[in-house]
Amino acid sequence: MKRFLRVPVAAAVASLVVASAASAVTAKSAVAPINASLPTISGKLAPGNTVTANPGTWSGSAPISYQYQWRVCGADGGACHDIAGATGQSFKIRDSDPGNTLRVHVIASNHDGSNTATSGPTARIEAGPAPAPSPSPNAPRSVSPPTISGNTSLGSTLSATTGGWTGPQPINYGYQWLICGANGNACHDIGGATGTTYQLRNGDPGNTVRVRVTASNANGSSSQTSAPTARISATPAPAPSGCPKLAAGAAAVNVADVASPARLQIDSFVPSSVITSTTRSLTVRFHVSDTCGQPVSGALVYATAVPYQQLTIPGEATTDASGWVTLNFSRLSGFPASRNQQLMVMFVRARRAGDSTLAGISTRRLISMRVNLHR
Repeated sequence: MKRFLRVPVAAAVASLVVASAASAVTAKSAVAPINASLPTISGKLAPGNTVTANPGTWSGSAPISYQYQWRVCGADGGACHDIAGATGQSFKIRDSDPGNTLRVHVIASNHDGSNTATSGPTARIEAGPAPAPSPSPNAPRSVSPPTISGNTSLGSTLSATTGGWTGPQPINYGYQWLICGANGNACHDIGGATGTTYQLRNGDPGNTVRVRVTASNANGSSSQTSAPTARISATPAPAPSGCPKLAAGAAAVNVADVASPARLQIDSFVPSSVITSTTRSLTVRFHVSDTCGQPVSGALVYATAVPYQQLTIPGEATTDASGWVTLNFSRLSGFPASRNQQLMVMFVRARRAGDSTLAGISTRRLISMRVNLHR
């Protein structure tokens, strides 16, 4: 009888030991991925080449799967931005990447959870092969870069101008907005932002924005990129005061309806061509808006070259229904101002009729245009 009782007791003890061990194994293996060494990037850092991400080493319950997000960063590895669509283990370096660095962000997942790790920055991406041949001499050619106007606060809308272009008409323009680091570097395209305006969104504060304009005609195309905006503020812009409401169907507000503290601003200018040693006349178009970014019609615009005696001084002219005005200049004996002149500087003023030139809603600006005395 005693022998009969010992067998079940021993079996029970053995079962408890096995169950306890199985439980310990299960508890030990139920672990989300933990990074043991950071991801790395391999491959030649030059445009057109493909680089590959190694996810690094991870511990945790198997199996572990990996997801990737490539990022372009400034030359020092900072000011990083995700590259839209670059979510594979490899990435083909673009023509716009030289001078920047890359990082890759890895998400490791298993049935117990997920964790992330980011690689260190690569070395700076090398310059690519020799640029493609220059476009046809009859393709559009930039004479002044695009410009951006508007309040650089979250939620505000920025507006782009084409800049100045020469070449046979008609010329068509395309736009691509870029998000860049705080210093205007590490830029990449903003998906879907291809219009003349761009509304600042969450994720933009602390960065800057540029716009790339591509001008095309029957002979070819070329592109030019604006300077970066100021850093975007996370604080939404206060409702502007003194700016009239743009009437339905109108392209501009009337200068008579603009009131202080709003002011006029000369937000862009387009010269007819580069100024050369043979230039005898010059046409410049100026655009006037209010401080809310709305084009202004009826504003009086005055411009003169500095120093004087380089160009004639046309009389004040009035902006049209879209906020543009054209002024015509003729060469005088004072041009060129020096044998090495490279820029033509102009003083430009916009005002409302009847206002003092130094008060009211008037504004003043110095602009510069390219001079090439070797042509």
